[in-house]
Amino acid sequence: MVQCGSIRTLVCKTEDNYNIYDDELDSLESLKKPRKKLIFSTIALILALGSLLITVYLLTRDTSPKATYDRINDDKLRDLIEVSPAAQKLPKTGKLFCWVQTSTIYHDTRSLAINETWIHRCDHGQLFTSEKFNDTRIPYSTVFAGIPDNYYNLFFKSRYAFHHIYTNISSEFDWYLKADDDTYVIVENLKAFLSTLNPEEPHYLGYVLKPYLKNGYNAGGAGYILSRAALKIFAEKLYPNATLCPDDIYEDVGIARCLANAGIYPEDTRNSHGQNRFNTFSPTETFHQTKANVDWVKFLEKKGYAAFANDLVSFHHLSPDEIRLFDILLYRVDRKQV
Repeated sequence: MVQCGSIRTLVCKTEDNYNIYDDELDSLESLKKPRKKLIFSTIALILALGSLLITVYLLTRDTSPKATYDRINDDKLRDLIEVSPAAQKLPKTGKLFCWVQTSTIYHDTRSLAINETWIHRCDHGQLFTSEKFNDTRIPYSTVFAGIPDNYYNLFFKSRYAFHHIYTNISSEFDWYLKADDDTYVIVENLKAFLSTLNPEEPHYLGYVLKPYLKNGYNAGGAGYILSRAALKIFAEKLYPNATLCPDDIYEDVGIARCLANAGIYPEDTRNSHGQNRFNTFSPTETFHQTKANVDWVKFLEKKGYAAFANDLVSFHHLSPDEIRLFDILLYRVDRKQV
């Protein structure tokens, strides 16, 4: 018999019907609560695992700097090179070949300052870049058109540039200078220094830094020079050999490693007073000796005015207007009338 009218009765129709009481609803609610807890626990577990996986990835991922160019593409580079009319007129023989490594973002700043000043005092001087300049009177070649502009690709640029010079421009100069586009070179002093050496011997000259390699390397920013004999060895034996000339993310270290594998090492280019002719630091940094750390430089520098050689060849880390100022003071001021 079914009892109806009870306060606890929710449904009551006939004796054939069963009654649903709130006690039974309580049981249903008690079933729902564990289900909700399970869902929340699952979500929390997924979030925790996701956080753990992200943390592991961030801690274990390879963040070391990498080049974005592959030397297997070298064969395609020649077809991308355009040579400006000004560069086409430059001589194919002489004492000194100078090339400056630049990029599109510096065409209207650093490159212009270089073009306005010292590069024309070389027997053959031009800018190597990735894209054409707006002014065809500037001597340039788009040697790097197929190599992405990336700091860690600079080794591939210099490696290919020396090969290109030797193969497609001229192997008949005595000396080959590579410089950055924020470097100033006193060409007359460089030629005077080089005249004391034999280009038929494999020379590799510049400002010597000592980390990474047993015999050190010449800093790219100060400008470094290969003799004709050294360029021949580099282009014919080192350039095509990935074992002797392996990839490197640092341009100057990489070139030095290649040359070292052929027995060509940096030389002491200081003058008789122990002063550096080549300077990888700016004049301010050189005067105050704020950068020449004993762990980095092979030859300790003097400080103040004594740091500056009267036959100095180069300075690095110069703004375009500082490059122009150097040129003004050296070549455009009549000191006899001062």
